[in-house]
Amino acid sequence: MPHYRSVDSGLKLASLPVGPSTNYADVSSMDKLTTSELNRLITHESQNKTDGNDIGHLLPFIFKSFETPLPTADTLRHTDTSLLYDPTISAWPLALPVEGQSIEQTFPLFLNSLNKALAKSFSSGTGHTLPPLWYGSHTTKPIGDDAVQHKPDLCLSNEVELQWSNILVVAELTSSQYSPAERAGKTLDTKAWLIFREQLWRCFVLCLSFCNEYRELRVHVYDHSGGIVTQPVNIHQEPDKFRYIMACIVYGTRDCIGFDSTMSINPTQSRSAALWDRNVKNLSRRKKTVKNRSDSHVQLEPHSMDPYIKYLSPSSATEPPQTETESPLPSSSPNNNVIGKMKVNEHEYDLLRVLFSGQGLVGRGTVCYLARRDGEEYIIKDHWVKSYGERTQESMDIVMNEVDMLEAMKNVPGVPKLVEFWLVKVTPNQPDDTQIYRQKIHNSTMGMYCTHVHLILKPKARRLQEFRSRKELVRTLRDIALIQRCAYEEHHILHRDCSLNNAMIEDIEGGGSRGVLIDWEFAVRITKDNKYPTGGTGTIPFMSILALSKVAQIQYTQSQTEGTQLKTASSSKPIQIGTVEHTYLDDLESLFYVFAWVCIMFKGPAGAVRHLNEVADHPGGKVTPWLPHEWNGSPLDANACAYKKFFFVQHTTGKARLHEQFAPYFQDLVTLAEEWYELVKKGETDTYFNDIIALLSKHVDTLADDEKDPQFVRDQIELQESLKGLTDKLKHISEEEEDA
Repeated sequence: MPHYRSVDSGLKLASLPVGPSTNYADVSSMDKLTTSELNRLITHESQNKTDGNDIGHLLPFIFKSFETPLPTADTLRHTDTSLLYDPTISAWPLALPVEGQSIEQTFPLFLNSLNKALAKSFSSGTGHTLPPLWYGSHTTKPIGDDAVQHKPDLCLSNEVELQWSNILVVAELTSSQYSPAERAGKTLDTKAWLIFREQLWRCFVLCLSFCNEYRELRVHVYDHSGGIVTQPVNIHQEPDKFRYIMACIVYGTRDCIGFDSTMSINPTQSRSAALWDRNVKNLSRRKKTVKNRSDSHVQLEPHSMDPYIKYLSPSSATEPPQTETESPLPSSSPNNNVIGKMKVNEHEYDLLRVLFSGQGLVGRGTVCYLARRDGEEYIIKDHWVKSYGERTQESMDIVMNEVDMLEAMKNVPGVPKLVEFWLVKVTPNQPDDTQIYRQKIHNSTMGMYCTHVHLILKPKARRLQEFRSRKELVRTLRDIALIQRCAYEEHHILHRDCSLNNAMIEDIEGGGSRGVLIDWEFAVRITKDNKYPTGGTGTIPFMSILALSKVAQIQYTQSQTEGTQLKTASSSKPIQIGTVEHTYLDDLESLFYVFAWVCIMFKGPAGAVRHLNEVADHPGGKVTPWLPHEWNGSPLDANACAYKKFFFVQHTTGKARLHEQFAPYFQDLVTLAEEWYELVKKGETDTYFNDIIALLSKHVDTLADDEKDPQFVRDQIELQESLKGLTDKLKHISEEEEDA
């Protein structure tokens, strides 16, 4: 039966700028989101029953770099006198359930004993580093994520305190038979997303499930095209297959578990972002803990994710990369620290910091880095470009669309200059795309494969929220409107994805700055009917009301046609959802939402984030939702997102909400917001580029040139907030004493 693909509507987790809203970021809601995103995109490998040694297509491919000879399972010893595998009962005794003990307690002990036994069989390595360990400590306690409280059964990590940023592999344990729709399958979807979100250098995330009384092992691999589940391996009946899989996971190079082999990250480098700090803060505790264990003498070729390994350069094909998301940091590394290296064609770039990382599971997986080569700074865009159909010239044109658009827009002020690009290669003749991981391409997965692309861009730039004054913020928005007008009127190109993450500020040599509009991947050449594929309709909080409404219509049609969602890939062909209308007016409306978002979500210059309660409190006890929280809706409900924006724009309270919710620092921009709001409210019949540009130019001319140093302003704002908090607390204490 034909079906709709959720991701084809253009709205998915990658459409969120800052992660899911707390309104739907609980475990069950996130499981629903990830399951919907993976609808019919999970490929289950078939088993070759005539070949007893067959382990499918995926595992030999991802583990091909592991060539270490392994002892047979029946020779591995738990102690000097005790065999780990007992051939007389055809079982691993330590893997069997123990009465009175939870499997989450006993199974990691078994897996770590297996690791130790394998390590003893290897010839001595050059270092004294330790392999990662399996932990079952979070089966009842969620990993420390602020919103999605998932509790993985088992985690493989080099760290004692587990975070999604340092977990290498997740495993789920169940006594039930495996089913994609049951817990073991569903819960791994969201956990894979959490790992992708925190570990930016993943080509794929590898997970495990042990089902059917914990004896059937399946490897689950998630990439930006969906997922793959291997055929089951009975760990007791097929012990050598099992020990091979576990050896590759624990002792193989890091590309075996999904880390990008074109780059390396320095795990010991001082980091500014909190996530980097989480990755290294427990090293001394881990060393101290392991020093007293019986297996502390192990010497082996370590898993390349081990945090004690020396820094590795990606220049050699035999040297795999090392192990970090978003952070409110300055636009360049303050002390010129290098956090890693990346290979692009024949060049090697020093990575200075992460500028932006996407939120998606299926989709682009975009990460932007500030980088340096030969003393010059660049922006690297590392992403996976979705293609359609087979590998044809048409599909390659789609992969190359951003390259073509940047070429068409070259020399336009505020449009990035393309320095070089690379279709990443896993071998000299094989581009790195997600199709090569799959044993079979099903009808339901056709057109979903992604190609790994690196773009090197100039100039370096700051994020929009790192503006230094109100005047610079407004001038940057005016410049971006000018870029949109130039693209539309002179080059007949529509950007289609104006969002906070795509608006940046370039510092001009000799003084001053200007706005930059990046990410031209979904830009299109304008057609007579203004209809285009839905894939580039925008980022949810910044999409126009009409764009959201059109996607909502598609989602409604899907809901009326689609039966039960199936995660498993099938012969069912996805229904082509056609095109949606998109004009420059949608892009201009998006720019207004970017402006309002900054003035509400930030408290001042230099990226000073404003920490908001769930609702906005006003004098008289009135409570209203924060506008950005309303706009950052669920990808599964574009209609609700469209309705909330429509109500905001058309209701009489709209302007008042802007005034109430703008941070104190931005109150001087409320008049601009109200005038711009009226232009948005008029709709497409009366709103033109020149209206917006003239409005922004007028306010640029009236804003002061002599604001204080942005860091001083930021510190002053934070001091005022602290004093207000202290005053409120003292007032509350005084009122309690009076009541007493």
